[in-house]
Amino acid sequence: MIIDNVSLSAPLEGAATARTQLAENLDNFLLLLTAQMSNQDPLEPLDATEFTTQLAQFTQVEQAIKINTKLSELIAVQKSGQAAAAVSYLGTMIESPGDVAKLTAGKAEWTYTIGGLASSTTIEIVNEGGVTVRTVPGATAVGKHAFVWDGLDDNGNPQPEGAYGILVDARDIEGTPVFVQTNFVGRVTGISFVGNQIILSVGSTDVVLDNVISVREAQA
Repeated sequence: MIIDNVSLSAPLEGAATARTQLAENLDNFLLLLTAQMSNQDPLEPLDATEFTTQLAQFTQVEQAIKINTKLSELIAVQKSGQAAAAVSYLGTMIESPGDVAKLTAGKAEWTYTIGGLASSTTIEIVNEGGVTVRTVPGATAVGKHAFVWDGLDDNGNPQPEGAYGILVDARDIEGTPVFVQTNFVGRVTGISFVGNQIILSVGSTDVVLDNVISVREAQA
C-alpha cells in the first residue's frame, strides 16, 4: 500500500508567516508613531489623518489574512478527506482509458466501445516487445464490449505475466475503419498525490482519479 506526497500543512504555514510579518510591521509602525509623537513640535502637532489611514490599512490586511487562514484550513480539511476517500480504491478493480493491461494469474482484461456498425472486428494481443501473441475475432455491434484474455497465445501456450497491449480493428462492410475506444481494467495497488491530483497505481500504470470510468470489487 502506497500513500505519499501528501502535504496538508503548507497553506496553514503560509498564513502563519503572513501573520508574523504583519505583527512585525505593525510593531515597527507603532514604535515610529510613538517616537514621532514624543518629538513633535507642540506648535505644529502631527496630522493624525495619515496615521489613522495607515492603521486602517493594517486592519484591512489583518482581516484578509484571517480570511485566507480560514480558507487554508478548509483546503487542508478537503485534502484530508480526499486522501481518506482515495484509500477505499486500494484493492478494487478500476476501468480507465488505455490499451495496456497487466496479465496476472492468467487473466488480463479490457473493454472496447465501437462507435459505428462494424462488419468485422479483429482483436490482437501484443506483448512488450511489440509481437502479436494472440488474434481473435471481436464483437461488431455498436456499443461497449468486454474482453478477457486467458493469457494463452495462438498455439495455446501460456504467456508470462506482465504488461500487454490490445489492438482492436473494426471495419464496416466497405472495409473502412470504424472508431473504437479501448479501456483497460486493473487492480489498484497504490495511491500517491502529485500536486492537487490523486494518482492510482494499477500495475505499472498511473491513473489520475478523475479518469476512472468504473470501479468494482476485486474477485478473490
